[in-house]
Amino acid sequence: MILSIFFAATVAASASALPAGHPHLTPQPHAAPNFFRPPADTTSELATIPTGTIRVEVRDPFDHPLANHTVDLGIVRQSIAKGDTHLHDQTTTDTAGDATFAGLETGSNIAYRVTVHEADATYAATPFRLDPTKGSQVVLHVYPVMHDLPQSNAIGARSIIAVEVKDDRIQIQQEFDFFNGTALAWVPHDVIFRLPDGFTALNGMQQMSDLGVDAVPGQGARLHGTFPPGQSTVVFSWQLPYAGDPSVSFDVGLPPAVRDAFVQAAAAPNMKLEVAGFREAIVRSNEEGLRLLVTRKQLNDNEPAIRKISIGLSGLPTPGPTRLIATVLAVLGLAAGIYIATQRKTARTRTKASAKRDRERILEEIDELETAKARGDIGPKTYERARRELVDDLAAVLATAK
Repeated sequence: MILSIFFAATVAASASALPAGHPHLTPQPHAAPNFFRPPADTTSELATIPTGTIRVEVRDPFDHPLANHTVDLGIVRQSIAKGDTHLHDQTTTDTAGDATFAGLETGSNIAYRVTVHEADATYAATPFRLDPTKGSQVVLHVYPVMHDLPQSNAIGARSIIAVEVKDDRIQIQQEFDFFNGTALAWVPHDVIFRLPDGFTALNGMQQMSDLGVDAVPGQGARLHGTFPPGQSTVVFSWQLPYAGDPSVSFDVGLPPAVRDAFVQAAAAPNMKLEVAGFREAIVRSNEEGLRLLVTRKQLNDNEPAIRKISIGLSGLPTPGPTRLIATVLAVLGLAAGIYIATQRKTARTRTKASAKRDRERILEEIDELETAKARGDIGPKTYERARRELVDDLAAVLATAK
């Protein structure tokens, strides 16, 4: 979420507003004229195909039919009462590169996905449902596989890193956009990029493909999946612990072929973003008025790919006296709760006047706690704990005042 918001806001900004010499923030690099342009995979509903039938055409990079290729059909039947049921069917293409699945159900709760494997690569159509009055045609292209990237710039990648400092953690969301200009599919083998020591909560965004990353404890993340000709995108997030220091720095490793790197951070008024080797960060705002710091680095064709980004944040807000006051109030509230709990027998003789004073005191502390939370002086965990304790105290006072 933060990455898409930040990047959209920045790309939409006028290029004329950038400082002299700053790279133009284009949405994506332009493909070189000699790059291979892959034919499109398609899924179409056709009245000429019988109802309940899926006809699959498997083609090579140049649209020639591929005979004797195994085609898998995944079937998902959705049910609120019983949960999803996953079924599987399989057939082989004929000499014309065609395969047919017939007698299929057409309910709105049933989805189909066509997949073809080539070596250790996976090629799949977008899931779809069958029209109750028509059949469907799927055209799927299959490419030879490479595991090592070519020495040329026929495959390039863009890295986008979005940073947001929370109460007790730094949230990082990353996106890799790979641009494959060859007629081959790249399947990386053991491609690991380092993440900072202590990183946690690595989470890949769910995608309709086999693309993604896996956590490698003590190292970082491993890239996996099939990157066919054209553009492929991987999005994921992770976290770093944050102790409230006024400045932090960390290194983020990158996979091969990154030639365009973009870093952005949600920023408090006095916060600064510095990225080693990048130009000075500029200030942008998104549609909601959130202040952003952004910077970018683009390489020339003869420069080696970027394999590491060193990010520094300074001028971060630190806990002030108001946060300390709120914490003290929470501790006092806890102490009051303990005192009340141990004095339950004698509390029955409490006068209405004293109960009223305690009630008013606790209500004032709750009000101060809410004000501190609204100002951002306390984090969500501290707020929830302190409020729960104060509410327990109030309940005990009201019970003994009856």
